Amino acid sequence: MKYYQELTLLPDAEISENHIWSKLYQQLHLALATQMTENEKGKVGVSFPQYEDSGKPRLGCKMRLFAEQEDDLAKMDIKRWLLRYQDYIHITGIRPLPLKVKGYAVYRRYHQEASPAHKARRYAKRHGISYDEALKLFPRETMTKKIPFVQMHSETNQQKYRLCIERIMQDKEKLMGFGSYGLDNLSTVPEF
Repeated sequence: MKYYQELTLLPDAEISENHIWSKLYQQLHLALATQMTENEKGKVGVSFPQYEDSGKPRLGCKMRLFAEQEDDLAKMDIKRWLLRYQDYIHITGIRPLPLKVKGYAVYRRYHQEASPAHKARRYAKRHGISYDEALKLFPRETMTKKIPFVQMHSETNQQKYRLCIERIMQDKEKLMGFGSYGLDNLSTVPEF
């Protein structure tokens, strides 16, 4: 990655950071999806420089968009996509990456494991047994990772869902493209 653009959520006493993230990421998802071709991954990845997954997980108030070519960020024109949120977000111009980076990270979508109650409901329905009977088949204790998330809204089925974002630090850069959320299981973005 050679270029980036930084988005900073501006503090607002009336609107929560999570609510702004939800609106911003919904628009970002649409912007990234329009840049992708049918069988290719996208060219723009995201990072969260203030990411925290210990204690109370949060994304922080900054996001960086990365691309190998300056033109990929310019064509996306994120300012146009976020125009109606300009009172809540500061967007920098496109900048070259600093010469020194601290390392690299994979930002990927994390799918939380279903709760025992959810697993039991599905099992009971699929196998024609009672919920109580199915609940006995699943252990009550499950280890849940604390992962920051953005509350999203599906344009397809109108359902709300959590986009959980996990960060995994890496030793070296790896570029294989990104999905329509700017995330990938293998591709890295620089940390600085």
